[in-house]
Amino acid sequence: MVERFLQILMVFMATHFDLQEQEQLATLKHFWSSWGTLISVAVFAVVAAIAGFNGYQYWQSSQASKAAELFDQVRVGTEQQQADAVTQRLELLQSSYGKTVQASQASLVAGRYWVEKENWAAAADAFKWVASNSKDEGFRALATLHLTSVQMQQQQWDTALATLNGFSFPYEFRALRDDRKGDILQKQGKTQEAIAAYNAAFEAFEPTARYRLVVQSKLNALGQTPAALNRAGA
Repeated sequence: MVERFLQILMVFMATHFDLQEQEQLATLKHFWSSWGTLISVAVFAVVAAIAGFNGYQYWQSSQASKAAELFDQVRVGTEQQQADAVTQRLELLQSSYGKTVQASQASLVAGRYWVEKENWAAAADAFKWVASNSKDEGFRALATLHLTSVQMQQQQWDTALATLNGFSFPYEFRALRDDRKGDILQKQGKTQEAIAAYNAAFEAFEPTARYRLVVQSKLNALGQTPAALNRAGA
């Protein structure tokens, strides 16, 4: 149809245009013959992409809404001590809406709930799920730290240390990582390594962070003054 239209247009305009204009029109025809199909496909692709994006936005919004409802049910279940409801809603949220933020948030909430109940296996499963499935690096880091706490409660010192060392923590979590590492090493009787970890944590925390004083107290209990303070006073 496009080819026929151009032919008619050329015949109609031939009597009015000079040679240069005819050449330009021929050039236009050649361009369309060579690239017209590709342009049509590209235009269609753009339109389809826009439609697809809008459809995806709607789907994503729908997913988030359903996930938010399940998250709220998990939260309420923990508050009302409904263990079965927490388990059922969390499993549904993880399996059906695992890519949503709410799935990670609900798993962290449920994990802390199971810790309070001293259900270490359920707590570990919840934190492991976040560490393995969450898209958010912060959630993964937080879940990893919680997981090591659960492992420490079960005196799984080697496992807890391996969990810490096996995860690449973002900068904001490295002070907490080193503090936790110090706790584990101290439990293992590795005092000098624990001191080194606590010193690393002390330096990584902002000077105004209140938890920095907790780390300092751990060093003091081991007969040490934070190395950073010694350097500052030198």
